[in-house]
Amino acid sequence: MVEAHCVQRFPNEAIEVKTGLYGDLEGTLSLAAKSQADAAVVVIEWSDLDPRLGFRGSGGWALSLQADILATCQGRFTRLLRGLVSLGGKMPVALVPPTLLPTPWGHTASWHCSLNELELQKYTTAFLADAARISGVSIIHPAHLARVSPEAGRADTTMELRAGFPYTIGHASAVADQAIRLLYPPSPKKGLITDLDETLWSGILGEAGASNVSWSLGDHAQIHGLYQHMLRHLSEMGVLIGVASKNEQAVVEQALLREDLFAPAQALFPVCANWGPKSASVAEILRVWNIGPESVVFVDDSPMELDEVKAAFPAMTCLLFPTKRAAKCVELLDELRSLFGKGTVQREDALRGASIRANAAMQTSAVGSADGAFVRGLEGCVTFDCRKDPSNQRIPELINKTNQFNLNGVRTSTGEWLKQIQDENSLVVGVSYDDKFGPLGTIGALAGRRVKNELEVTSWVLSCRAFSRRIEDHMLDHVFQHHGISTVRLNFRRTERNEPLRRYLAGLGLELELEPGAGADVLLSPEQFYNQIGELPHRVRLQNE
Repeated sequence: MVEAHCVQRFPNEAIEVKTGLYGDLEGTLSLAAKSQADAAVVVIEWSDLDPRLGFRGSGGWALSLQADILATCQGRFTRLLRGLVSLGGKMPVALVPPTLLPTPWGHTASWHCSLNELELQKYTTAFLADAARISGVSIIHPAHLARVSPEAGRADTTMELRAGFPYTIGHASAVADQAIRLLYPPSPKKGLITDLDETLWSGILGEAGASNVSWSLGDHAQIHGLYQHMLRHLSEMGVLIGVASKNEQAVVEQALLREDLFAPAQALFPVCANWGPKSASVAEILRVWNIGPESVVFVDDSPMELDEVKAAFPAMTCLLFPTKRAAKCVELLDELRSLFGKGTVQREDALRGASIRANAAMQTSAVGSADGAFVRGLEGCVTFDCRKDPSNQRIPELINKTNQFNLNGVRTSTGEWLKQIQDENSLVVGVSYDDKFGPLGTIGALAGRRVKNELEVTSWVLSCRAFSRRIEDHMLDHVFQHHGISTVRLNFRRTERNEPLRRYLAGLGLELELEPGAGADVLLSPEQFYNQIGELPHRVRLQNE
């Protein structure tokens, strides 16, 4: 089933799936860690912890044996954790906790949970919490799996007794599908644009006034409060939250000053309130954020407004806010979690909203200033980090989600990235930046392979939040000066979105008149580079290695 879902997800790739020896999960983990695989799926059932908890085992589960069963499970959890630590350092791991009912080993009635069953549940929860802390390990959410594969349809006891395979075909397919989603998740959305009236709050602002719109349980408007809580949660995850409303700007600003808002006003930027088409406000928000519509979700209570925005931005995800339908609101919250969910929340995520505001302020300050003098006046500092840390997921995240300043649009899986940094000839450069407008965090990355004095650059990205600060010049300068590179070979491919990088290379004298999708290797020497860039504007710091 894993192979089938891999082929479905990657139809143009050659897929090879290797399985371990049935009943030897620890040995399989060890073999997987020594393999050249790109990823691993680890499925645990109760019989893997102790055969007496599975129906194929013959040891029984009498009351006198239960203390030994618990001790065996504890020891097995400890050994499995050691195996997962080793495996997670080599490749991404999708971990599936037990999904079937164990043998009826409780001494109580079936509707009454026994103490030993609760003890096993406690050990299992502690094991999963420890596993979730291991870099590279992701765990299937049991509640979500229950939606796509209800418990009553999971077990095939006949097949388990005859052949040792305990799952129905449907359940096996559901487990495989969820595991592949864990290993190769879709890129999370970056921004959410929300309506106000009957969406962020209940009521029409222009009619009720700023003090009378509501989102409380007492006003039967709690679904709007839940939505606000979700927006706050998303903003703290680094999701950009903007407002597109048909209202008077001054009245909206007054309403957003209310101290009882669950989604604080500072989390909402920009706020576009006017009487023009919603699509025009959405376009302005995208301009300020400098991201594409395919990375954004628009939420409104009006199907007409959703259709108007969708017509203008077909790639945008447009969702209806279900006014006065609590069950549908819960479904919306769950869908938003799925659209914006990410494996880890990093320091840069917390900085994103503030840096967008700072970038807008910087652009305003730059109006009328000479470019060179303005950038030098930013008092910027560029920090380079060349440590190849497998637990640092920020660099592959940047490679996989950056579109505009992107060398070739090539994405990397976690397994491919781990293999790349384990190559002794590989070079990885992470770039962070701060200036008088505030810190941006890690906003750039360059990765490649060094052969003697030539560096073949396979990935080079820079966040749109860092544009117009000449950080890209500092990145190439660092490669030439700090690593003694005499030639940089850039694996350039023109995409539909990477025009900013192509223009930058053209400014260095590297004209690339290619059709979208076409690529070419571009050679750059230090002489060619320094003849074009002039004096660099920022201070430079090297992260301790």
